[in-house]
Amino acid sequence: MSLSHYEKRSLLRFLLIYLISIYTFIFILAGMFYSIEKKNLYENHSLKMNTIASSVSHKIITAHMMEDEKLVHCLHQGFIEQCFDIEQGFEIALFGVGQKPLHVTFSDAPDFTKKFYLKDNSFFYVDDSVQHHLGVQYIVIKEKHISHLLSAILYEIILYLLLSLAFATLLGYVLAKLFLKPIKAEIETLDTFIKDSTHELNTPITAILMSISTLKDVDEKKRKRIELSAKRIATLYGNLSYMLLHDKQNEEKNDVDVKKLIIERLEYFADLMASKQIDLSLKLEEKSLHVNEESLTKLIDNLLSNAIKYNRFQGSIEVALDFEKFHVKDSGIGIDNSKLGDITKRYKRANSDKGGFGIGLDIVNTICKANGFRLEIHSKEHKGSDFNIVF
Repeated sequence: MSLSHYEKRSLLRFLLIYLISIYTFIFILAGMFYSIEKKNLYENHSLKMNTIASSVSHKIITAHMMEDEKLVHCLHQGFIEQCFDIEQGFEIALFGVGQKPLHVTFSDAPDFTKKFYLKDNSFFYVDDSVQHHLGVQYIVIKEKHISHLLSAILYEIILYLLLSLAFATLLGYVLAKLFLKPIKAEIETLDTFIKDSTHELNTPITAILMSISTLKDVDEKKRKRIELSAKRIATLYGNLSYMLLHDKQNEEKNDVDVKKLIIERLEYFADLMASKQIDLSLKLEEKSLHVNEESLTKLIDNLLSNAIKYNRFQGSIEVALDFEKFHVKDSGIGIDNSKLGDITKRYKRANSDKGGFGIGLDIVNTICKANGFRLEIHSKEHKGSDFNIVF
């Protein structure tokens, strides 16, 4: 399904709002899940090491009470873990009164103020239930290389996170397309109606313009009014046609003599300027652009048409062209500062008294973006407007 510029922008905005919201929610869930899994890991290993410490404590107390020398002899041989049948991955250290090392297999100094803690990639569990049997006051259990356990949890969460993000993105795109489908159908229906209507207008407009020059025995003022009205309708028809079709067609570009084109369009609007007794100041240099000629014509027409339409009676228009920019300045009603930011948006109008549909500057802005031009607008209310197209 091909989308127009505005439909793509609406789809993008919907997706951004949806994805930012759902991504934030997913990341929060992932963080909570990681915290829970990490807490469960700590609790499980704390219980496991507590079981080992209790088993060691029971064997020490039993050996002391039964006066069994086998355990003492085994401990003096230095095979502490084997003496207590401790599974691989765990180490044991026995400390006496005053935390004096008795039988130690690791160099870490335990923190006897804590029951269970993580330090230097190892879990430590401190047990004092042996009650000085065989001179032992503390049993310290150490489990090494814990980082791989935390990494395994993290990798699993990242995997599920990526899958969730991918699913959320796909779902968002599908929902956006479903959301736009009925709207697009309505827009296409409306576009078809306007397109057919404007197409039907083309033939009578052309016929009127061609017939005006052949009119005889008609008052000149009346003939001029008919011609100006027909040209206004022709300009509106051209804008509507361009607005409806420019998103759906590939524009062919070629080298255009900009100065020559401006002069041609000024001649087209000469009668309209004369009707308002507008003084034209012209300063044109040679300039060639590799653009679509129809698009550039629409850009020039809209700027000139607005400069005439919104100008005062006996006002002035400056038209200039140099290597860097095309410049149109008028002495008209101007634009309020609060409306300058929205003036190039479709159907936005700075003034409701002069008519228009709010599509002229939208077309100008669209053509500028398509060709890499920069549109600069300076205006003061009741003072006039200054439009610059920077190439």
